[in-house]
Amino acid sequence: MKENSNNSFIHPTACVEDNVALGDGVKIWHFCHVRNGAFLGDQVSLGRDVYIDKGVVVGKQSRIQNGVSVYSGVVVGEWCFVGPHVIFTNDLYPRAGLKQWKVVETKLELGMSLGAGAIVRCGITIGAFAMIGAGAVVTKSIAPFHLYLGMPAKYEKMICACGRTTCSNISHPEELLRKCCADGLADELYAMAKEYIHINNDCLMKSMKK
Repeated sequence: MKENSNNSFIHPTACVEDNVALGDGVKIWHFCHVRNGAFLGDQVSLGRDVYIDKGVVVGKQSRIQNGVSVYSGVVVGEWCFVGPHVIFTNDLYPRAGLKQWKVVETKLELGMSLGAGAIVRCGITIGAFAMIGAGAVVTKSIAPFHLYLGMPAKYEKMICACGRTTCSNISHPEELLRKCCADGLADELYAMAKEYIHINNDCLMKSMKK
């Protein structure tokens, strides 16, 4: 492993192209490929065999596990968890031989998690602190603090900020922050979850009624 000038680490087998911006403390492990114009925020970690396409932005403290390809058009927010072998797409009408095609954007918001092997259709948003189960096939946008499971992914329950407690019978968004969240989340992320709930209180109330 070799050390970068900004306290980041790049394994000797990794390929990091020119014009890649790395925050402080980034870790890039075996056989990764990070293409030009990409940005990895502070403390981002890329597991073995991760591919980061041209211009992709990965927010600070996010974790991308082994075998994930993050293509152009995928925007990874802060404190996101992308499990092993998650599959992203960026083309709604893939076909070899097309004269032109359009990159379709996918957004991963603050603190959300994707379980191992999930498949994410492009053109959707996965909301803040949402959780997607392992092997799920996600074909539509997911609201914040929602748990989705299955093929195709379907709504199960709301879930707390740390992901340990499902929240079946809650009357106010503040109940999405539990003792398990205070105990289990990094202080900075807990504060961000609290602020997010405060700012988006009305939208969360609407999603709870569905």
